[in-house]
Amino acid sequence: MMLNCVIIEDENHAIELLSDHIQQMSNLCLLKVYSQPTVALTEITEDDNIDIIFMDINMPGMSGIDLAKILRSKTRFLLFTTAYHHYAVEAFELEADQYIIKPITFPKFATAIEKIIKKIGKETVTPSAKSDIFIKTGVMNKVIKVNPADVVYLEAKDNYIIIHTESYNIITYLTLKEALHTLNQLDNLIQVQKSFVIARNKIEMVDGNAIVMNKGVQIPIGNTYRKAFLDYVKQNTVISARVKSSKSL
Repeated sequence: MMLNCVIIEDENHAIELLSDHIQQMSNLCLLKVYSQPTVALTEITEDDNIDIIFMDINMPGMSGIDLAKILRSKTRFLLFTTAYHHYAVEAFELEADQYIIKPITFPKFATAIEKIIKKIGKETVTPSAKSDIFIKTGVMNKVIKVNPADVVYLEAKDNYIIIHTESYNIITYLTLKEALHTLNQLDNLIQVQKSFVIARNKIEMVDGNAIVMNKGVQIPIGNTYRKAFLDYVKQNTVISARVKSSKSL
């Protein structure tokens, strides 16, 4: 399970520290860093599929509290990182998952992430057993049953997405984030580009910057998601012991 992270922080040393902590956690992937809250406000969308936002509170131009009121629905988890205790009540009123007081040591950071992982585990116990999911289509009063195991990839268009399965395609007005949350019952889906989510078990090959799916479709790997995807490939690549030993020479 890989969690996509975003940092919104105006202090360079805090950005460097959080980035280093994220890099040390094998299940975290840093998508982007924003040093200006107003830029984060305009750029972040629900289609970014952000799992965790680490957000400072005292920032120039816009406070983290005000920014969180707008961005809370665009991230799965919100972790405030601040040097001040007195914003805690406001933070938790915004449904913040953690309120971490600076300085943020790695043990403190790892503990916060562990709590998030446990929370995810509790959320996914029941949904993971689902096999029949009904998706509302663009046709009035028409829904189609989808088995998550049959999904090959999801493709985002202007204001709708296409769910590509083994035997048919479904057009729905869900967002990519909503579809990913609904259909990822088997923890099999991974985002590889802003407009594409693919099923790991439907990959035929990775050829340079392109992923070839078993429907013959080639999907380019987006820069934002490249590290997380290539880490997944690397972890599941079989390498001959002879190659390993030659590299050590």
